[in-house]
Amino acid sequence: MKIRYSKRRLFSNLLLGSLFAILGALKWFEGEADYFNYFQLVLGCLMVGTAFFEHHNQYLKIENGILTKNSLRKKTIQLDEVIEIQSFPGRIKLFTSVKNLCINTSIIDDDSIQDLYPVLGSLELDAQENPFIGYARNTI
Repeated sequence: MKIRYSKRRLFSNLLLGSLFAILGALKWFEGEADYFNYFQLVLGCLMVGTAFFEHHNQYLKIENGILTKNSLRKKTIQLDEVIEIQSFPGRIKLFTSVKNLCINTSIIDDDSIQDLYPVLGSLELDAQENPFIGYARNTI
């Protein structure tokens, strides 16, 4: 299962990156570019590349009991090793005895967040350590 980035985030990264790249390239083609314009061109290309990377990989992937956070350095956590979940406005922290993983919920698509909560609620933790216990799917 993939937990997707919000469409607004993907679109804004693509739009801003394209705008920066176009403005930097125009100054470069005119021959009036300085260091700022080169920086603008590089920054725009990086933002466009980031938008394509995020669109292709998405934010989180849950397969075979492993939650993977896709970024430049992928972070993985075994869901059956989670001992505590903390929920804060805009983020969720998963704790194991060895690692921590922070999930930024403000950049997740609304439909995908509704898929994430039942997965977190179905983890076998005490009710005090799992604020998503009410979202667990009934498996009768």
